[in-house]
Amino acid sequence: MKRSNHFTTTRLALTSIALAALTLADQAGAQAQETMTRVEITGSSIKRIATENALPLTTYKAEELEAQGLTTMSEVAVSLVTASTNEPVGGGGSGTMINMRGLNTNRTLVLLNGRRLPNEAIGDSSINVDVVPMSAVERVEVLRDGASSIYGTDAIAGVVNFITRRSYTGAKVVAGYVDPERHGGGQQPKLSVIGGKGDLQKDGWNVYAAIDSQRRNTLMQRDRPNIWNPQDIVALGGTAFSTNTSGSSSAPANFTVYNKGKATSTTGNPYFATGCTSNYDARYSLASTKASGSGTKTCILDPTLYPQLLPEAMQTTLMTRASLRHGASGVLSVELLTTESYIDALNPPQVFGAQTDYDKLHPGVRKPLFIRSGSKWYPGGSGGVPAVAGVTGQDLALTWSMDELGPAGTDDRQNTHRIVVNDEGVIGAWDYRVGFNAAMSRRRVGWKTGFSSTPGLYAGVENGILNPFGKQDEAGQQYLDSISMDGQTYRSARVRYFGPDFNLSRSLMDLGGGALAVAVGGDLHREMYEDSTSMDANLVTYKVSGSPGASPSGARTVAGLYAEVDAPITKDIDLTGAVRVDHFSDFGSTINPKLSVRWEAHKQVMLRATASTGFRAPTLPELYGTPRVKTPSTQRWDDPLLCPSATPSQPNTGSVTTDPRYAGLNLDPATVCNTTLPILTGANPSLDPEKSRTFTAGVVIEPVKNAMVSFDFWDIRMKGTIAQQTEDTIFGDVAKYQNLFVRLPDGRLDYIVVTRQNMGGLHTQGIDTSFNYRIPTAAMGKFGIALDGTYVRKYEGQNDAGGPWEDSVGQPGALATGSTSANTYVFRWRHNLRFSWTLGGFGATLTQQWTSHYIDTNALPTQKPGQPFYHVISPYKLYNLSTNYKFNRHLKVTFGINNLFDVDPPLSNQRLSSRVVFAQNIAKPIGRTWVYRAEYTF
Repeated sequence: MKRSNHFTTTRLALTSIALAALTLADQAGAQAQETMTRVEITGSSIKRIATENALPLTTYKAEELEAQGLTTMSEVAVSLVTASTNEPVGGGGSGTMINMRGLNTNRTLVLLNGRRLPNEAIGDSSINVDVVPMSAVERVEVLRDGASSIYGTDAIAGVVNFITRRSYTGAKVVAGYVDPERHGGGQQPKLSVIGGKGDLQKDGWNVYAAIDSQRRNTLMQRDRPNIWNPQDIVALGGTAFSTNTSGSSSAPANFTVYNKGKATSTTGNPYFATGCTSNYDARYSLASTKASGSGTKTCILDPTLYPQLLPEAMQTTLMTRASLRHGASGVLSVELLTTESYIDALNPPQVFGAQTDYDKLHPGVRKPLFIRSGSKWYPGGSGGVPAVAGVTGQDLALTWSMDELGPAGTDDRQNTHRIVVNDEGVIGAWDYRVGFNAAMSRRRVGWKTGFSSTPGLYAGVENGILNPFGKQDEAGQQYLDSISMDGQTYRSARVRYFGPDFNLSRSLMDLGGGALAVAVGGDLHREMYEDSTSMDANLVTYKVSGSPGASPSGARTVAGLYAEVDAPITKDIDLTGAVRVDHFSDFGSTINPKLSVRWEAHKQVMLRATASTGFRAPTLPELYGTPRVKTPSTQRWDDPLLCPSATPSQPNTGSVTTDPRYAGLNLDPATVCNTTLPILTGANPSLDPEKSRTFTAGVVIEPVKNAMVSFDFWDIRMKGTIAQQTEDTIFGDVAKYQNLFVRLPDGRLDYIVVTRQNMGGLHTQGIDTSFNYRIPTAAMGKFGIALDGTYVRKYEGQNDAGGPWEDSVGQPGALATGSTSANTYVFRWRHNLRFSWTLGGFGATLTQQWTSHYIDTNALPTQKPGQPFYHVISPYKLYNLSTNYKFNRHLKVTFGINNLFDVDPPLSNQRLSSRVVFAQNIAKPIGRTWVYRAEYTF
């Protein structure tokens, strides 16, 4: 049945593409009849009419985006069908990143007015598009092929260029509010103000400023019970939260009895018999539940209480631009961008015990949190904790969630500043542009609430001050206050980018189809990265990123020169060639050419093609970032040598070796079987650059008046991809990757290498389609229908050079590249379909967002093809409706409904272990929302 569904969906997608090849239109081409102004478009340094372009370029005007109800850059990014986005969900994050073609955010070039923005500071590899002010944007241009020959060698997946207004006169205030239908959180108030003075043509000057501010309230999982329905989770192969006793989220604390320094199988909780209520007040007693199974009598923290679906977030952006005309056509401008944002994430309470890494002498080794018989809080002691049968003074290793501290809240703040000085005009026969770009991005992460010093807590339990089984007495509370780490910043990172650039272009001679044009240009920039994690981070061992005490840094200088020639051979054939030479201070020089051709085979048919190469140097954090350090593996495994198994990819199937060579090690099964093993993570200064080749070929058709069609095939091949082997891959073939197991002379495992490295290659290809048809009528207004869709034919990854290729379209396993998870999904088909209608001052747009089915992450033995819990996520579609009415030239009001039919996000077993179980890659948990917007122009 699943094979039949897959065939049907594939056939429907292919049929859609075939129809699109006959009837679709490129939006940029549709503008040909509206303007003849020659402008510099994304992907070229020569000014031309937009419809003369041979590149697969799509332009979205600001009013078109607003008509769809899109009012933030995050929403705009999500609407791009050629891209997926990394958004701040659950535990927070660095902002909204654009990931075109599934090639990762660090291979997608994001520009503001044709120049680079500073990368997000901690990763220093991707742009947070939330820093772009929506109120100042005039249009967004998306180039769907590489542009390494013009903008820089790393534009492998494509380019997204946000273009703001050159000038603005008057004033406008826009207020908006997004209100979820279901209560509990997720509301988003927004306010934008733009104002300017001076007419560039009449007055010779203009100054304007635009400020955007928005906030999103936190949304907790307990406020969306429809997402974590226990029966649905069981149907995925997971365990219902109410009966899941695994892990260490327990309050009051659970214990494991130790005899002679070794753990036994005896576990329990002093308050199990009374329902795990301890002496907590009502809030805490509700936060715990009792469960039993396989002889255990333990308690867990109510898992529905703390998980966060959307973090609280705030973003304020100010952009100002001052322009001054000089001479006949010159314009000198200064552009300033400054932003401030925060993402305050909430996590379950700080956990101590089995999940705590606190043994500094043996990194990666878990140090138990012991309570000993001398403590008054020992079961049966003077503190009133109930006695437990069989607990007679042995050391008890605890797993304890600090519920009295509340959720563990982190404070993640970001600032971006950029100033651009630009002068452009005409000197003789040459158009010129020269400018200087200086930018800085900073990010600081700290503990906001619910964090304590780990060594202080260990000492407090050891000394009998802290009670792990209930509320603290006055002395215990005072002690907790004294070891609080709240309010401290533990990590700070900064990226700086600055340098000049120039461009000269002119017409040289007439050819059969027009003037031969040439452009030359270049840029020089310096990029610096620094990331510091304080030693205090060593004191808190939960939800901390970075390497405590380390201050990695790096810098490089890049100089580039490029040339471009546009040759209209005839009125029907146009050739464009470009080449760029770059010199990296740390990787030497590289040359990357690009060739484009446009052929108007018929008045209603245009053919186009491009071919180019790319070169991506490793990012500074990939080279010089977090120092190599040993940490515990993210999953449990059997040591292939000391706990051999016939199926090493399945933990807990091995047994301690009987090889006499290792008899003297006196191996404990708990340390070599079904356990976390030490892995080596961190930067790799030995990385080499990635190289790529991109080819596109397309057709643009005008079958009838007011209709346009585009169909573009693309093919991207990369080699030397920078990625890291996942633990699943390594244990899936331990013989092949035995060189990654580094051992001590006696045979014990020192660590497994999972640092980034140059791997094999990546090959992806597919088809972009676009359709635009406008139907103007005299009596009933204007109707429109538009479709943007992407079909991915293949997405093949190669773990090792010369190794096998594995296609992962529509299933997990896409190559782990940089910050992109190994569970990144590349969908077979995605589209946005829009219906619009305008009549007088009224307008309405209905949008359908559609994503094809895909195979979920099926990791358990019961989640294999043919097994009952094997999971395929069905096609996911959302409808958004936006309406607006313009009362007069001053006032315009918008009302919309997002997720019109209140569709729940699909559940994914990829997320079972995190307890936030919806498919974050295609859906949001907020449900149906009402969108209100009022715009007043003075």
